[in-house]
This record gives sequence, C-alpha cells and structure tokens, in this order.
Amino acid sequence: MSVEKFRNIRTVNCMIFESIRPEVAVTKPLFPLPLVLFPGGRLPLQIFEARYLDMVGSCMREGGNFIVTMSRSEGFADLGCEVSIRDFDQLSNGLLGILAVGERKQQLFNPRQCEDGLWIADAADIPMEVSVEVPAEHSGLVELLKSLQVHPAVRGLYSDIDYTDATEVSARLTELLPLDNEVKQSFFEISDPLLRLTELEAEVTKLQIQGRGA
Repeated sequence: MSVEKFRNIRTVNCMIFESIRPEVAVTKPLFPLPLVLFPGGRLPLQIFEARYLDMVGSCMREGGNFIVTMSRSEGFADLGCEVSIRDFDQLSNGLLGILAVGERKQQLFNPRQCEDGLWIADAADIPMEVSVEVPAEHSGLVELLKSLQVHPAVRGLYSDIDYTDATEVSARLTELLPLDNEVKQSFFEISDPLLRLTELEAEVTKLQIQGRGA
C-alpha cells in the first residue's frame, strides 16, 4: 500500500470514528500484541506475566472482557478489538492457555498504566459493519482464504467461516496473510468491507509478484 493511500484511508476513518464520544466509554484492560485481530477472530494465547494472569483471572471471575490492540515500538494503536475468553486450560508447559474471540471494534481514549504494569483505557464501541455479499470479482480471495484453512497453523481454528460475507472474508484474510502489521491495522480501521477487499486484492498481487521474484 502506498503511503498516500494509507494516509487517505486513515483520514476517511478518522472522520468516521471521531464522532464516537469518549463520555460513553467504559474502562477496560488492554493486551497489546504484535498482531491485528478482528471481530470473529480466534486467538489462542499462553498467559505467563503476572499482570495478564491477574487480568484473565478477573475477567473469568466477573465475566468481563479485555481489548487486544496492535503494539508498536512506542505505544499501541488507539483502535483495538474487544475479546471474550471462550476456553482455558493448563498447558503441558505449565502455562495458562486461553482462547480469545474477537467481539467488537473499540475506540480507545485516555490509556494509562496501572502500578502492576497493566494498561487500561476508556473504550467505546465502534458500529458493526453492514453485512454485504462478496462480489464476483473477489472470488479469488475467497478461494485463497479456503486454501489458507488447511495450513497447520490455522487448521482447527475456524470451522464455520461464511465465505459469502465480505466482512468475514476480508477480516480473516487480513489476519492470516503475511502483511505488515501497520497495513493490517489500516485495513482494520476501514469500515467498508468492500473497500477492504479491494485493498487486499492489491496486497495479494504484490505478494504474488514477490513470490515469483524470489
């Protein structure tokens, strides 16, 4: 993605998200990670730091959620994904394993760090995307997503993807493709799934060209 196109997308989405009022936000814990997760995404995690063990324990006791947001060299993105804990287990290595599932996009306000190192922020729901059908010209992306489903790292995570839904197809592809995290975050911040599919087509073409040149 060109720098200019990246800036244009960010400008459009800032106009969309700036209408979200911080006064309706609710304080939630953050889990910055070097990845981008969409609503509906499934993320297995191994928890070992004391601050996150406490966070997970609190969420499970109180039925609360936390927010996964993309980490940066300095700080983290101000749009993230609220996740719920769907499963947990004691792993063979002694660590706590959980399965986090994306619920809703969140706009973050006033991030601050607690004494134990845990980040929290005031978070407000971003409206859910309108469900639209994948256009025929993007059928190649659907086939690509189906092929990724058999990869050992992905197999078993998803069993019920709706390959006709543009939001789901574009979200899962953004999560799974080997794209730069800043590009993934820019796609996360797109509110139009058809635009996200168009941008994904361009990125897939770049990956194919790079593969042929390797």
